[in-house]
Amino acid sequence: MSFALFADGVTFTGKAPARVGVGQRMQVQYTINEKPSSIQLGSIPGFKMVGGPSQSSSSSVSIVNGSMTSSNTYTYTYTLEAVSEGTYTLEGAIAVVGGTKYTSNSISVTVQKEAVQQQQQRQSSYYDPFEDIFGSGRSQQQQQNQPKQTVSSDDVLLRTFSSKSNLAKGEGTIITIKLYTAVDLMSIEDFTPPKLNNFYVEELETDQNLKWSRETLNGKTYNVAVLKKYLAFPRVAGKVDIDKADIKCMARVVSGRHPFWGYTYDNAPASATSNTLSLNVSPLPSEPVGYSGAVGKFNISLNMPKDTVSVNDAVVCKITISGSGNFNNIESPQISCPKEFEQYEPVVTSKLNASESGLSGSKTWEYTIVPRYGGSFNLGSVSLVYYDLATKTYNTVSTEPIVVNVRKGSGDMASGTIYNAQTGVEVINPEDVRFIHKGNLNLAAAYSPLMLSGLYWTIIICLIVAFIVLVVVLRKNIKKRQDVELMKRQKASKISRKRLKNARKFMQVNNQTDFYKEIITALWGYASDKLSIPTSQLTKDNVMQAFAEHNIEENLSKQFVDLIDKCEFAHFVSGSGNEMTAIYEETTGIIEQLEENMR
Repeated sequence: MSFALFADGVTFTGKAPARVGVGQRMQVQYTINEKPSSIQLGSIPGFKMVGGPSQSSSSSVSIVNGSMTSSNTYTYTYTLEAVSEGTYTLEGAIAVVGGTKYTSNSISVTVQKEAVQQQQQRQSSYYDPFEDIFGSGRSQQQQQNQPKQTVSSDDVLLRTFSSKSNLAKGEGTIITIKLYTAVDLMSIEDFTPPKLNNFYVEELETDQNLKWSRETLNGKTYNVAVLKKYLAFPRVAGKVDIDKADIKCMARVVSGRHPFWGYTYDNAPASATSNTLSLNVSPLPSEPVGYSGAVGKFNISLNMPKDTVSVNDAVVCKITISGSGNFNNIESPQISCPKEFEQYEPVVTSKLNASESGLSGSKTWEYTIVPRYGGSFNLGSVSLVYYDLATKTYNTVSTEPIVVNVRKGSGDMASGTIYNAQTGVEVINPEDVRFIHKGNLNLAAAYSPLMLSGLYWTIIICLIVAFIVLVVVLRKNIKKRQDVELMKRQKASKISRKRLKNARKFMQVNNQTDFYKEIITALWGYASDKLSIPTSQLTKDNVMQAFAEHNIEENLSKQFVDLIDKCEFAHFVSGSGNEMTAIYEETTGIIEQLEENMR
């Protein structure tokens, strides 16, 4: 038997549904008969990419008259979401096979306002041999004749609740977002929390894995889970609205029924929008002098390690405000220092705990002051005015007076003088006032026009040269900034370091969800900016190919892509703090290596 391999020309085609609804997702498939080294999606107006490409392949062999023909098919699937109504043309994708670029056909898709109900057109992968005897052959024929169940509008609900509907400005309330479902949810695709622009917000900790309970709403029983909880303090008075939240899910619904095997299931999209919630926020009584908006119950204390120091020695004053309430509205306490002191900006530390009972703890301002002259100084006391919700009155708490005794230093003329913070004292240095000279001053008239001096023309020439240099530098800088891709490449490392810094903060509080989101964003963002790859064309294959074009070793680029896979997997699977630390260090190391190799 002789074998011969026949290869037709490269065929590259794409297909997608003809119609789709706004907010609905669809799959676009590109099929090619030769394995490409890279594939790049074309322009997708009216849509945004939410997934892909996922890859699959198949092969077939046929023998005719002793000759064997083999064919391979490679399929790349993208998931797109429709954004706005209209008829759009998706440009052809570009695949590279053996160094040659091939472009697929363009695809026309109409986006309508209502969601398009997808009919079950595909056949099941099983074949029931008993149907040939007792039925009509293939079991899914009966399935196709049955209507497919969908998710109704009241099967998935999103509700916003507040622990208080009437409250005072600055008083805390608990805002809870709950998900109600009467169907089996496979996954939550997207969740947009409400905007709380008129509040100071502290997000409360909730379980990463949703805990379900049973509740009855409008006569229907649902499985209920808490998605988010916030401790919110209103910043304004009057009727304050809480915006709507949105969620998109994937639910499991019955797609048919087999006479022997029972029900068959399929996935269907589901979405919900929460209710608009309004709170009645009453204003506070007439505010006294010095009130900054603190509402709750507070105390203030002063800690000074020593009250007698030498000139030019640093004095550390710690002012601590403790209690419960809206710490966000408390302004930095002010120490009234005379001119004989040098004062630095305070270092602020917070030890606050947000819970359903409110925001409690302490906040400390550490001031450093340096006396420049000797004497005894009374800097006064520091006060805090707050509104007490229990008594509905304004209260004032104060520290003891801040007294600093400064020992006289060498050359210091201000000794033994008592200074008060309310009166400024000017200290005159003896060098500032001198005895009148009575002898011959030997004065002589000496005048020459400034324009005839060499210094004048030297300054003029230097100014002209400086102006020319400045113009050249500015023009070069403007031209450089017009190159957007160059600016992105130069700032890629800086932006990734900023995102890694945010990821480190999430790692320190063991917030795995936000940590992995920030790491993935840092990696993809670095690749997009450094390699000048648009977001719509950002795939792992494109990143690998771009690294190769920049002479990056294959092991390093593969390690970069594998790290993205590891982070995407860990984002949905709970891990340990050690694992987050390892991923953080690996991400930092890879980006540093890439920076060194791509200089």
